[in-house]
Amino acid sequence: MIKITNQTDFTTKYIIDAKFSIKGVVEKSDIVGAIFGQTEGLLLDLDLRDLQKSGRIGRIEVETKSKEGISVGIIKIPSSLTRRETALLAATVETVSRVGPCEADIKLVDISDVRETKRQKIIERAAELLKEWDTKSLESSEIEEKMDTDIKLGEIISWGPEKLPAGPDIDKNPEILIVEGRADVLNLLRIGVKNTVAVQGTSIPKSIIKLTKQKSVVIAFLDGDRGGTIILNELLQVAKIDFIARAPEGHEVEELTRKQMIKALQHKKAISDISDSKDKGAQLTGKKAILRKLLKKLKVKDESIIIKAIDTIAPGHSIGFNKKVQKTFDMPVGEIFEKIRDYKDTLYLIFDGILTNRLLSISINMKIKFIACRNKEEKLRIPEQISVYLI
Repeated sequence: MIKITNQTDFTTKYIIDAKFSIKGVVEKSDIVGAIFGQTEGLLLDLDLRDLQKSGRIGRIEVETKSKEGISVGIIKIPSSLTRRETALLAATVETVSRVGPCEADIKLVDISDVRETKRQKIIERAAELLKEWDTKSLESSEIEEKMDTDIKLGEIISWGPEKLPAGPDIDKNPEILIVEGRADVLNLLRIGVKNTVAVQGTSIPKSIIKLTKQKSVVIAFLDGDRGGTIILNELLQVAKIDFIARAPEGHEVEELTRKQMIKALQHKKAISDISDSKDKGAQLTGKKAILRKLLKKLKVKDESIIIKAIDTIAPGHSIGFNKKVQKTFDMPVGEIFEKIRDYKDTLYLIFDGILTNRLLSISINMKIKFIACRNKEEKLRIPEQISVYLI
């Protein structure tokens, strides 16, 4: 293995991480040379040589190893450019298709914010200092409250392979509450609710999806903001949810009082009660209700056509629709990458497959508004201008 390391300077704001696969045994210098050579002139304001000379990007780092004639590894590019420029640079690097005589495939893994890491360390350290300060300055009236908090903190466990924050009764109780974060679990422990588990983000862990299918009653208790809505939409698509409880609008579960939490749980809504007036009172599943709401938000001319296409999509096929919800194409999924650009008026894409970063990039360039697919790559970042629905 060849590993080139370099200490990034103080001006570095972002790190571009990309992975590569090359059909041949190549050296680090070959890869770096190909990046410089094949991106030259693509974007006049973002010429790699000029950017390095001016100190706006750092030295390109490469980790590579070869096996059975295939070279794979990681490319890291430190950047002090703006967010927009850094994203353009990352997309440009993905266009490199050959290293010497060998075919190459480069894919972006992540663009990390170096400053965000520093901020997190500052926040963690500040929290430590504040905790020490609070401990030393406690009034007698605060001692009982702090003792209660410390006891509840001791009850939080790390559950599942993802080490998710959870209450001690999560495996014992046939009913569970799904919340957003550790602070929510703690607040519910304060009122004696011990069968909670936190998803820790908008990407629902597989262990929670499996757990919901094993429990008799599953309640999603989420914040009353946009973040809570995003997590709810994701849960309704991938997990079994029986009831929905929300914090008051604009509030988070972690900040609710005992009375507010009890009231929110008492007013939880059953998924089976979600209905749509256009269906003449017919019962809808939570997933179908989310789809209809999504299509209404996008102002689709005829929702029923899209819904029917999703329900009847043939295995391994893809369908496109234009603004008037007229079919633009119907083809095997394997042909999308080569042919979809020929159908420039496509606004709605439905396919029986996995949404990849490459297809998402093509869809962004084509200004597609809606994608319905079987699944999506892990850690795939969906921009606001595209709505993604999992079939």
